[in-house]
Amino acid sequence: MRRIALFLLLFALFFVLFLFFRAVPFQRDEQPFPPPGVRVFDGDTAELPSGGGVARVRYLLVDTPELHHPSRPAEELGEEARLLNSRLLASGPLRLEYDSERTDRYGRTLAYVFAGGEGSELFLNEILVREGLAQPLIIPPNRRYAGRILKAFEEARAGQRGLWNRAEGRVFTSAQVWSEAPLLAGSFLTLFMTIEKAELKGRRILLREGRVTVVAYKSPETESLLSLREGDRIRAVGKLLLSYNGCELPVASEIQVSRSTE
Repeated sequence: MRRIALFLLLFALFFVLFLFFRAVPFQRDEQPFPPPGVRVFDGDTAELPSGGGVARVRYLLVDTPELHHPSRPAEELGEEARLLNSRLLASGPLRLEYDSERTDRYGRTLAYVFAGGEGSELFLNEILVREGLAQPLIIPPNRRYAGRILKAFEEARAGQRGLWNRAEGRVFTSAQVWSEAPLLAGSFLTLFMTIEKAELKGRRILLREGRVTVVAYKSPETESLLSLREGDRIRAVGKLLLSYNGCELPVASEIQVSRSTE
């Protein structure tokens, strides 16, 4: 009788395992391989074929988390951005478009990167932002696709993808951020602060409480921040960085900052 009970128990166990593995398909660890002549450094930089040779290309209007900064560890979502970049670059023939400036101060080619055939072409700069793995970085005079990039940023927020999802679960005051700064640096978070000092310094809009500053470069996307005053309570979403004067939370669009009653 014991043998029959044991047999039935084992049979039931194997049956459950069979159903489980049938319901969950086997997934391989997908490591996308870029096409020949392509070398991916991170989410917004790659070595790509250009003009019969190769060029180190920095994607225009976007900024993905750092992976190879000389003085900082790899930042949150940096590896995810690199993998998506590799996967997109492997999706078909590559095409580069340029804007007003062709190179940056490091000698890198500045470009909009497209992959895929006619009718199914993918705009890599835009997709990285839409997936929440890049923030806009719109530096004049390069603005050709600024509208598309900012729309993709809004779509990422609406879908709570990538950085928006990470920041949603990390809510801090300025005092909390400063006390945990070494641990939070390079991470995406939501910051609540009461502005102690608001100023325009050169092209930089600075909103400060204690040792924590929300920073934005003056542009059509951030000009509304100039209306904020000392005493205003705000909510800001972004990536925390350490600076010489404390902590900074750079923002590229007004959708990252809102007035708060909390």
